[in-house]
Amino acid sequence: MNALLGTLAARLSTSLSSWMRNRRGSVSVEFVIGAVVILTTTVAGLDLYRVIDARSVTLRAAITMAEYVSLESAPQAAFIDDLATFSYRNEIALPSRAAFVVSAVSRADATELEPDPPVVVRWHRKTAVGEDPGSPPLELADSCGRLGESSEGEAVLQAELGMEPGEMVVVIEVCVKLLPEAFVGGRLSSSTLYPTFFYQHQILPVRGARMPEEPS
Repeated sequence: MNALLGTLAARLSTSLSSWMRNRRGSVSVEFVIGAVVILTTTVAGLDLYRVIDARSVTLRAAITMAEYVSLESAPQAAFIDDLATFSYRNEIALPSRAAFVVSAVSRADATELEPDPPVVVRWHRKTAVGEDPGSPPLELADSCGRLGESSEGEAVLQAELGMEPGEMVVVIEVCVKLLPEAFVGGRLSSSTLYPTFFYQHQILPVRGARMPEEPS
């Protein structure tokens, strides 16, 4: 009888020990899986915030640029370039490349001969800014600037700007291309998960009585 009880006790002890080892292993696996899920979610959340922030800072840079340029009756090329660099460093402030397109646009007064005058781009200037001041992203500047670049031409530009006859406006277009370093997830986030290119524009009436002169 004692031998039987001893055998049963030994088997129970062995089974309990085996169950505890398996349980500890299961808990370890669950912990690892949980940690990976939490880490992945955190990284995704931070990168999503970076994308939302990039949209916001791109618009803020366009607004800042428009506020200053619309006050100038004869903006200098150096002034526009310096202002673009300032906006890039202080408004965007992300690992990125950026391009600024400044345009002066007008629409003539309506007359009997021309009751619906077209919108005309008087001039525009493109400026590229990057992390390396000696190597600006010129290809980004060349591709930035959407207003009026359509097969519909002036009609589309007029619809985009919503200008009335006799109006003069300054249009600032800003393109920002985030670098992989801007994301916590690095190249994975920047190449597969999130957008990296952002476009915003801002339109302000010319503050003076005449169209700003083309920068020289």
